Amino acid sequence: MPEQIVGAVNPDGSLIGTGPISGTVSVSNFPATQPVSGTVTTVPSGTQNVNVTTPTSLATYDVASPSILNSFVYSQAEQTGVLAANTFLSVFNPVGSGKILAFGGAFISSYVVGDIAATVESMRGFRVTAASAGTLITNSTICQFDNTKPASIAEVRVNNPTVTLDDAIFNSPPFIGGAKGSIPIVHQVPVPPALGPFLFRPGEGIALRTNAGDVDTRWNLSVAWSEM
Repeated sequence: MPEQIVGAVNPDGSLIGTGPISGTVSVSNFPATQPVSGTVTTVPSGTQNVNVTTPTSLATYDVASPSILNSFVYSQAEQTGVLAANTFLSVFNPVGSGKILAFGGAFISSYVVGDIAATVESMRGFRVTAASAGTLITNSTICQFDNTKPASIAEVRVNNPTVTLDDAIFNSPPFIGGAKGSIPIVHQVPVPPALGPFLFRPGEGIALRTNAGDVDTRWNLSVAWSEM
């Protein structure tokens, strides 16, 4: 039933001007864009102009990947150079670990305690497909980024572990440009962000080694990684 509108009432109570209402209403000159002006109150205090004529970019921040379970770093200091080829440090993702390691970077420095030999070579980083022997260090000596989370599953070995070398990753030259005991420069080896994570799947890892060396050299070595 259509609605009715009462227009007037006669003295006898009869209705005047009753009947159904129909039709359309149009509005003209209504701008598509409404001007905005004034201010709004902000919390905890102050005001903000709502008439934004030159908007600024929204601030963004890098955050850790939600797939990262925890991050770690292992560091050893004052490692004596060795004449023959020697592996100083390896970080290995054991077969069956169920996790993936992402290489976070290496931090390498060296200094001289005596006459440097001409046979000194760079500390080199290699991907490895096996690591055994040497000295397997305990988890308590691995620094965790978050101590409330589980310890690392990585096998970290020192004292010339037996490794199966894969491709070389980087080279870090020794410090030979200063006098005995001079303070060296720390060589930081990061992973370029644009290239994405450098991954060690189960059965893969990284080793730091020299092909030759000198007993007058001292190496400081640190490796960082994340587990996913």
